[in-house]
Amino acid sequence: MKDDQKGNPWKSSAGRDSKSEGGYRNPRSPRRPRGPRGSGRDDRRFRRDDGPDGSPRQGGFEDAPKKRPVIRREGDQWLEPVCGFHAVGSLFYAKPFIVERLFFDAESAPMLGDICKFLAKEKKPYRQVDAVELAKVSGTRHHGGVVAIARRRLPEVATPKAAEFWAKEGMPLLILDGVANTHNFGGLARTAAFYGVEKLLIADSKRQARPSESAYRVARGGLDLVDLRLVDNVPSFLKAVRTSHLTIGLDIEGLPLPELAAICPEEQEGKPVAIVIGNEETGLGEGTKEACDLLVGIPGSGAIDRLNVVAEAALLLQRYVVEAY
Repeated sequence: MKDDQKGNPWKSSAGRDSKSEGGYRNPRSPRRPRGPRGSGRDDRRFRRDDGPDGSPRQGGFEDAPKKRPVIRREGDQWLEPVCGFHAVGSLFYAKPFIVERLFFDAESAPMLGDICKFLAKEKKPYRQVDAVELAKVSGTRHHGGVVAIARRRLPEVATPKAAEFWAKEGMPLLILDGVANTHNFGGLARTAAFYGVEKLLIADSKRQARPSESAYRVARGGLDLVDLRLVDNVPSFLKAVRTSHLTIGLDIEGLPLPELAAICPEEQEGKPVAIVIGNEETGLGEGTKEACDLLVGIPGSGAIDRLNVVAEAALLLQRYVVEAY
């Protein structure tokens, strides 16, 4: 453990004193007084979110929950918090019957009249609470003043047979293969919903982000407006759907965002596209690249190697979904 810390630049500066020789604290110099054992850095006298008199502000460190709420599981279903006015509103618009409970603060109450009437009709509880209670229920201080507890279940597995049916309906696909950051995952769901891409497919792998409280919040309702499906093996799935979709993978060495008419093979004309997005750092795997019909990139100035995956996906959807059809 000590050998590992020697090469860590974040560990090497611990205990330094600019007044001592070599930049390190003199072992004979008096140590700074410490707080009680186990107090931690957040038990200092004045905290970042404290008021001028030292009293904790509403929503500050004192109001943060000690741990995330336990999600109750019942077989293949579980209860999950959805936070924020936009996310909760889209949830009630798309899937109102999966909502089990609703919590909100006084500021949000006037905007939730219709939702509360629906819950009362379905004999499901709702109540107004303070910010501390909302933080406990949601597991985060970024709850946006309203929290819905929704009943979720695992997404279905996407199959080539289903892709054939989607192609007949003219439905494009957005496929994520290794997008690890939950905020990026939420942003991609929001982007898919914005462009009207109903089918959002994600790799069934450990490195692929899944729906979470933060993903729902960033998606602003997008995750409840798309049909989320799992893909067991992305390269195999891409090879199987070549008969129904034109698969386009994002790669920094690909063609610089050409028009679809200029690169689409004759036998693929008229088919909806399947846009494939890889990991934020490493991009698409070699197997996934080989399984794609085309690889395209985003041209830039060269000062930065690439955009955020959410921005990249938006450019590809604009080019190959909106402008191409």
